[in-house]
Amino acid sequence: MLYEYAVEPKAIASSWQTFRYVIEKFGFDKGRLISEFPRKAWFTEVYAAASVLAATDKARLEILLNQAKGTKVVRMGRPYNRDAGDWMVNALIEHKRLPFRAIVASQNGGNNPDVLLADDMNESYPAMAIVNNVAVPRDATSITFALSGFIEHGSRVLFVDPYFDFFDARYKSVLNRCLRVAKEKNPDVVCEIHYRHHERNVEPSHIELSAAGVFPGVIPTGMKIRVFCWREKKGGADFHARYLLTDKGGIGIEAGFAAEGSHQTVDMYLLGLDLCKEKLGTYTYPADSYELVGPVLLVDANGQVSRI
Repeated sequence: MLYEYAVEPKAIASSWQTFRYVIEKFGFDKGRLISEFPRKAWFTEVYAAASVLAATDKARLEILLNQAKGTKVVRMGRPYNRDAGDWMVNALIEHKRLPFRAIVASQNGGNNPDVLLADDMNESYPAMAIVNNVAVPRDATSITFALSGFIEHGSRVLFVDPYFDFFDARYKSVLNRCLRVAKEKNPDVVCEIHYRHHERNVEPSHIELSAAGVFPGVIPTGMKIRVFCWREKKGGADFHARYLLTDKGGIGIEAGFAAEGSHQTVDMYLLGLDLCKEKLGTYTYPADSYELVGPVLLVDANGQVSRI
């Protein structure tokens, strides 16, 4: 549900108007991300290209560019060979190896259909079209793939599902694949599970006692997850919706995280950034939307549990 674009530094910084026009089209909530290409140098090259702008325009550009770090522009780890040629040469080489959604540049001398001009990025173009909601096959691989962009870039990842079942292989298979993505691509991330206390689900104390038989083989070696249990308050908000929430953005998951099989689908949709922040606050302790049923558990790959 997230698409990666290569954006030429000198193209986006050619003017304040062009920069604002381009940058507003990107973000996790919009389904479009700018690849930091070249890695560790893209921001520097944008700043350099903006040096010719008027002082006021340059200052405004720098403010928005700083805000875009990690929210609109993300590091994908793509190779860049300066000996091969300039930015466009590298972008085309990399696009052939592993395609971007599109390349955004100042010129398109070869009339390449995959290259968009920075000052003419009409959102009606096919390369700019984004699917904000999609029916995803309910197998672990497909569910994880749909969620992976957020897992790779969030510093805090919340699996929110009132019916999350730690003892059910359908949930454990999805959790394992998601955590493997986190370990490989985003090893410093904090991962949390938030579920609802009700008659068909287990107490945190039961999870604590059973963890040694439940979590080995699910949580990758070297990782830990936090487990939160919440109870609805009488007359308060209901806890029904399922989400993957991060500090970058999130996805609504209609039927939750169980891998029922590819014969079924689960509807997923991108969350607006404001709604995602609101939901993150709901599940950040201390919070007053629900009552926390303690203890909060910290579980490692061997099923060892500590209380936090």
